[in-house]
Amino acid sequence: MSVALPEVTVEGVLDRSASIPAAAHVTTLDADAVAQSGAQSVADLLSMRSGAFVKQYGSTGLASLSMRGMGGTQTQVLLDGLRVANPQTGQLDLSLLPTLLIESVEVQHGAGSARHGSGSLGGTVHLETLRPQTDPLLRAAGGRGAYGERHVSALASGGQGAWSGLVAGRYYRTDGDFRYRNSFLVPAQTLRRDGASVRTMTFFGRGVWRGDERHWRLSGWWTRARRGLPGPASARSGGARQWDELGRLWTDSTLPLGAGTLELSAQGQRSRLRYRNPPTQTDRTILTTATEADAELRYPLSTLGTITAGTTVGYDRASLNGGVDRLSGATFVDATLSLAPVELEPAVRLDAIGAHGAPTVVPSPRLGVRWRPFSDVGLTLRGLVGRAFRYPTFNERYYEPGGTPGLRPEDGWTTEGGVSFRLARPDALLTVEATAFATRLTDKIVWRPSYEISGVQVWSPANVSRVYSRGLELSVRGRRQFRSGLAVSGGSHFTHTRAENRANPDSPAHGAQLPYVPQQTWKLWSRVEWRGLSVSATGRLVGTRFYSSDESRALAPYQAVDVRAAYEWAFDGGRLALEAQVKNVLDRRYEIIRLYPMPPRHATFRLRFSFPSP
Repeated sequence: MSVALPEVTVEGVLDRSASIPAAAHVTTLDADAVAQSGAQSVADLLSMRSGAFVKQYGSTGLASLSMRGMGGTQTQVLLDGLRVANPQTGQLDLSLLPTLLIESVEVQHGAGSARHGSGSLGGTVHLETLRPQTDPLLRAAGGRGAYGERHVSALASGGQGAWSGLVAGRYYRTDGDFRYRNSFLVPAQTLRRDGASVRTMTFFGRGVWRGDERHWRLSGWWTRARRGLPGPASARSGGARQWDELGRLWTDSTLPLGAGTLELSAQGQRSRLRYRNPPTQTDRTILTTATEADAELRYPLSTLGTITAGTTVGYDRASLNGGVDRLSGATFVDATLSLAPVELEPAVRLDAIGAHGAPTVVPSPRLGVRWRPFSDVGLTLRGLVGRAFRYPTFNERYYEPGGTPGLRPEDGWTTEGGVSFRLARPDALLTVEATAFATRLTDKIVWRPSYEISGVQVWSPANVSRVYSRGLELSVRGRRQFRSGLAVSGGSHFTHTRAENRANPDSPAHGAQLPYVPQQTWKLWSRVEWRGLSVSATGRLVGTRFYSSDESRALAPYQAVDVRAAYEWAFDGGRLALEAQVKNVLDRRYEIIRLYPMPPRHATFRLRFSFPSP
């Protein structure tokens, strides 16, 4: 006797990082979402699939994040739970980090200093790198596109018994020589962008040992990038170039300790940044070293919840001003208390940071609340209040000329409240979330003209600004599976942000929107899959960005639409896929940053191979 059973769909919820409070607004991108986006860098991925605004100086320039009105130095980026920002600049150029290395991404909006310390004012991006497996795995990809784009990558993984390992590498290049309209010339002319080429090479490796209740990992990442800096489009390229080299080694382990778990981690990172500008006869190289060691003990509180306590020690050094360094230490306590149907998440962290003399001590408390009023309905109400801060970077304190050694840390408070609804069926999933937030920031560090030397205007940073930021974040995500094998998925992020300068009531800039903070952004994406064929589209609508402090001058809103199609063939346990992507399919002329044009419509093609089939 044979019995035909109906199709069964098993649905799982991705576990959040233990360091992310459940009461916070978080956007999660798992391995499937990263692969389906078609993004080649973390900057492109976050620009398409998160609520963050990616501020980019042209298609090959620096890419940094802006969240809730805060800039790149005020947004923390963590790689496997450890900070990755360069202590010289206080940020990471996300265009240099390929998605090839990334397993999943979690974007936490709002204050995160209660767990992560300096830099988590606007939000925290948690990047988890690839995990090796014991079964053999081989992946390779290559492609080419407009403006001299070429890229090739490969990955191999395998293991035996308790040991497993993974190695991956990627090479990318582009000339960046697209045509743009230069309206500063009389008459206006269409010219080719010159001096915006990029060459990057990246290697990643990981070894893992897993026992019954413990594990140990050793990971390494090295990248080298060489790119041209053509400067603003209103002037001809002066031939400026920049070389970025970063080497990073980190390890972590998990050990049982009684009824709890002890997690130990450590990292060392060394970066080399060289900048050369022939017209000004500038050729400067800066070396930076960052080290950190962490210990966290997580202990269950019976049925009440869990408590986590930890400590962090770090040492940073840069070759600025003859050599400068900084020692930091912190300790924190973080708890999750379940008082059904209410969940409380209190936390506090104490940071001590300094180079010479008495250190600066900063407390960062946080309290989160999550409430599920109905046990059989996927409705959740949440709220969070927390303090966050940012310690000045090496550039802000010691750059020559212009650094200000006596800068104070930026200090802010964030309050947010939200509601989410989740509807799950065997063939469909729908999630809707809304969050309102308000942030007050004092002692904001601003670079401004200070004096002239040899006829050149020198800019210096100062604690001169106060910012009041408030807004609304809306997101929708859904997926539907049909019996015919057709699957449809999509989502949207809408953000309204009003980030006002409140420094000087007598200034024309008082109450004005901060430069390059769009008041509205709207992102939409959709994907259709059927029998190996997939077609997806991503749209971004970004509102007005003021580039003057008093809102007198602004860049017009822009929209950009990308379309991607792929077809996969399965054979003998392997899989071959051909992809085609058209970016800026509507051929809009736009700039994210003034005088740094983005490319017109262009196409890229990619061929992927994997064995065995995922």
